[in-house]
Amino acid sequence: MTDPKPWLLGPVLAAVALAASAYWWHTQKAMWTPPPERRPELPAFASLPGPQGAAVQHAQERPVLWASRRPPQVVEKKKDEAADSLAQSRLMAVLESGPNRVAVLQQPDGKKLKLTTETKPWSIESFDGRKAVFLSTDNRRIERLLEAGATPPKAPAPVRARRP
Repeated sequence: MTDPKPWLLGPVLAAVALAASAYWWHTQKAMWTPPPERRPELPAFASLPGPQGAAVQHAQERPVLWASRRPPQVVEKKKDEAADSLAQSRLMAVLESGPNRVAVLQQPDGKKLKLTTETKPWSIESFDGRKAVFLSTDNRRIERLLEAGATPPKAPAPVRARRP
């Protein structure tokens, strides 16, 4: 007869350890109980004094977040500024793809402005190849002509090599 091989001892011990740990896990998992709860000890706090003086009365008479408190002329001024900015802008390009149009304008301060058919408050209404019409949400129209771009600088003529 042959002797049992020593290399079988490792897998047998591993299987026995696995079986023992599975048995221990199944029998002991229901025995755990959470520790008793402890309420935190909060420090005592002093209450804040009540509101004082005329500032409280003034705030109650004119609440900060009411619409009547906001100045209406600022909103109108912003609308006029947007129209003035658009009227002073240079129409650099209009890109069309199906029903979608994108107009690229350069504002007087050098910033680029992109208007599409869906932008608010100004959107591009039509473009005929030379003139774009922009429409605001309150149905004002501004026409801008497409400006020619700067011609690219010409490359210097190639120098011919002279024969000796």
